[in-house]
Amino acid sequence: MLIERTQFHFFGKTELNALYATLGLIYFGESLVSVFVPVYLWKLEFPLWQILFFYFLNSLFFVLLTFLALPWLRKLSDKMMMFLSIPFLVVYFLVLKLISDVPIMFYVAPFLLACSGLLFNVGYNLDFSKATDDKKLGREVGTRYTVGALTQFAAPFLGGVLIAFIGFSGTFFVAAVVLFIAVFPLFFFPHHHLPLNLERKALVSFLEHPKLLTLNLACAGYAMETTVGRVIWPFFIFITIGGVENLGGVVSAGLLASALATYFVGFLSDGGRRRKALAWTTSLFSLVWVLRLFFKSVPAVVGSNVGGNVINAALMVAFSSQLYKITRLAPNPSLFILSREVLYQLARVFFLPVLMLLAFVLPMDIFFLISFGMAAILALSFLFANKFHSHMIEETRML
Repeated sequence: MLIERTQFHFFGKTELNALYATLGLIYFGESLVSVFVPVYLWKLEFPLWQILFFYFLNSLFFVLLTFLALPWLRKLSDKMMMFLSIPFLVVYFLVLKLISDVPIMFYVAPFLLACSGLLFNVGYNLDFSKATDDKKLGREVGTRYTVGALTQFAAPFLGGVLIAFIGFSGTFFVAAVVLFIAVFPLFFFPHHHLPLNLERKALVSFLEHPKLLTLNLACAGYAMETTVGRVIWPFFIFITIGGVENLGGVVSAGLLASALATYFVGFLSDGGRRRKALAWTTSLFSLVWVLRLFFKSVPAVVGSNVGGNVINAALMVAFSSQLYKITRLAPNPSLFILSREVLYQLARVFFLPVLMLLAFVLPMDIFFLISFGMAAILALSFLFANKFHSHMIEETRML
């Protein structure tokens, strides 16, 4: 461990508050734009398969950067990683503005997003896993998701309104300003360094160790399902209801509805019901995707988005609590965190080309149906996390 466990209570609450402030600002700034990126590329006349290729490049760059930059990452603290991630995200939004005039920026933008994602996700998860209280882990994970939902719920609607009045370029600039402000809370908590023995071979071992198979299947399924949920589903909403303002309003409604569910499930997780919560939310979320195969009307799509967000938020709290609990027991927590991030993107590197091929050869309505059916099956992979037990991570100490 990088910091003794007895230190958690000394700085944990202050650190978490600063962490929540940074997270809230980043979520808000990113949510002003991120949900509209596929729509933006669509309006620039990119076909759907090429929009998916944009996200494939992001995942591919992330995996390559991780292995190439590993020696450099060892020199950075978690706070410095989060700090450096923000300029990359700011420049990413500014580069998006240039794609119509400078086509090569279509390939630069996902690279910048990958740089930001690598730095922030590893830095943030490392800090959060160090600052949380063992006995209140589910509650603090729930609070994290609640803070995210509450701070970003208005952002998609506001982003849609801004796009309608000042266009995509102006909205990208507004998001960049908000992200710049997100830097300041980072100065109010201590930093933790990655271990010096962070090696590529050890990272790969976490991805292929047989004792981690069930957990890795759950994480890979999560990564592929969220690709459908975060890229294809919002695009489907846009196609169904029309207009970026309407899309923003629907997404905002779903985020608001999910806020209370996250905190409630956090309490269930702390009460020893984490596995039960994971099991029933997984089943319900898979059912949501099945029902979406039959939804065509605007009211049905809107209702599905709101209800699906509530169930998904509850599922994410249970799943994330499980992951953070495992992280604390891992022989090298930092390496375990990094291995999860690599696994998410590696799964998408293989999954996105399948979606690209389907989008290229199928009519759009059939593509949506197949994508939602795949998401329903992939959602069930969260159940694999319940097959993983604490003693299994202890048995990987030979890594």
